[in-house]
Amino acid sequence: MQTHSRSCRKQLTRECGAALVTTLLMVALITVTVTSMATKQQRTIQLAQNRQAQLQLRNLAAAGEKFSMAVLRRDKQEQERGGSDSTEDYWAQSLPPVPIDGATVEGCVIDLQGKFNLNNLVDEEGNVDELEFQILQRLLTALTIDSIKAAAIRDWIDSNIDVTGADGAEDDFYTSQTPAYRAANGPMVSPTELLLVKGFRVIDEGGLDDYDVLLPHIATLPTSGSVINVNTASSAVLASLAPHMSSIADEIKVVDDGYWQEYPGCPEGGGLLDSLLNAEDEEGGDSSDQGVDPAADPNVDNEQEEEGGFTYESIESFLQDTINPEDPDNPEVNIDDTQVNIKSDYYLTRVTVTRDDITLTQYTTFERDNNGSMKVIRRSRGGL
Repeated sequence: MQTHSRSCRKQLTRECGAALVTTLLMVALITVTVTSMATKQQRTIQLAQNRQAQLQLRNLAAAGEKFSMAVLRRDKQEQERGGSDSTEDYWAQSLPPVPIDGATVEGCVIDLQGKFNLNNLVDEEGNVDELEFQILQRLLTALTIDSIKAAAIRDWIDSNIDVTGADGAEDDFYTSQTPAYRAANGPMVSPTELLLVKGFRVIDEGGLDDYDVLLPHIATLPTSGSVINVNTASSAVLASLAPHMSSIADEIKVVDDGYWQEYPGCPEGGGLLDSLLNAEDEEGGDSSDQGVDPAADPNVDNEQEEEGGFTYESIESFLQDTINPEDPDNPEVNIDDTQVNIKSDYYLTRVTVTRDDITLTQYTTFERDNNGSMKVIRRSRGGL
């Protein structure tokens, strides 16, 4: 009887031990399952929050884009300073950081026709424009970049597969690289495409430095034959227009260096909202203040007008200022009105939206017609 009792107790102990182990395993399994579900749920919530934040940033960037379009449209309709486009216009003043719904929005509009259009190197048929090629060579020289690098840019854009001299490059060069690729043999879509060109490639010695130096002075507009806006061109771009311009470009330039040095970042300065609000106040202000000529009234502070800078309101005045004194009547050494203008059709808007640790930068290229209507040519996020 005692033996049977001891056997029962041993069997019961074994059964209790197995049950305890089973229970512990179930508890561990439930704990792992619950922890995994909680982690997945937290990740799902975080992803949803990130998507919501990204959507908000994109919507705010789109709003900033529309705001810049409205400013450019208004500028065209008002036709201030003879309809000229310059850094004296509202669109040229950067938008300072503005808090909106937990995020901040800032941005600017940049005139792309103050830059040399690389796509001017070829005409609509893909043939090289020798005059524009010489302008590019002079631009590189003005920026202390070896002018022989113009040959590779020319070969990248022209429609043929013929190498320009010893310094050009076509498919034979690019297909031998790692990784291999081919020349575009067509217009550039973005200035960053220049990073693929011989002499400007990242792996080329000094190539990235030359790219950084050249970038603020070039554009890739969708049409060839675009002209330079002399009111927004840097001294280097002005110096490239004719051989004698290198000696006078610094004297006649309208913009200071701060306007283009940070490109594709926004120029120095800000105050667009203040300018627009002040303009509205002036339009609806006291009529007794209207019609006063600051130059004629000694009681009116004229300092702001003097600080405003000079703007060419007619292309004739610019051409008169740039005549080559050694050969004033020779059209081959002087600038003509087919190369330059005081108005612009192409602009770049940069809008940066920040929320917490997330930042979105959007670049939009616009074309503005004579009526002020805006057309989006290209839009990119993160970089040009």
